[in-house]
Amino acid sequence: MTNGTDADTDPVVEPDRELVGIVAVADNGVIGKDGDMPWHILADLQHFKETTMDHPVIMGRVTYENIVDALGEPLPGRTTVVLTSRDLETPENAVVAHDLQSAVEQAETAADERHEGTDRVFVAGGATVYEQYLPALDRLIVTEVHEEPDGDTRFPDWNRADFDELERDERDGFAFVEYVRTP
Repeated sequence: MTNGTDADTDPVVEPDRELVGIVAVADNGVIGKDGDMPWHILADLQHFKETTMDHPVIMGRVTYENIVDALGEPLPGRTTVVLTSRDLETPENAVVAHDLQSAVEQAETAADERHEGTDRVFVAGGATVYEQYLPALDRLIVTEVHEEPDGDTRFPDWNRADFDELERDERDGFAFVEYVRTP
């Protein structure tokens, strides 16, 4: 998969809808360990569900497979667009895309056909998918986990100067933070 750009600052895709990254990330940048999150924060899982419900969600194959292993199915109430170079069989609420642009196009088609024309498409990992879409994200919804766990998967470095903090909700041991890309 290529990102379709010659420069890190150029958008990788041109979506018609707002492209929103959603991630839980520890203070040390860790987002995963052995295919799972190295913490269990029920409020974060509920926040993810409420935020992404009835929206298309783009994710990589490993993230998709980990969710299916945990839940027994893709995310209910959402269309999952699996970005992968492989061919996969998926149920009705999941589709496969082989490049960044077609993933966005399939997510936008799902938004029109299944999600009442919602104005957002979410990007939900893993690390490579976040890195590939980061230049095109309009918004980031981050759960900042105030821990420094061991992990094998990290959120890519990002320039916070490219985003304005829109909202912060501090909790015990974590915070929900919303960033919007600066114009």
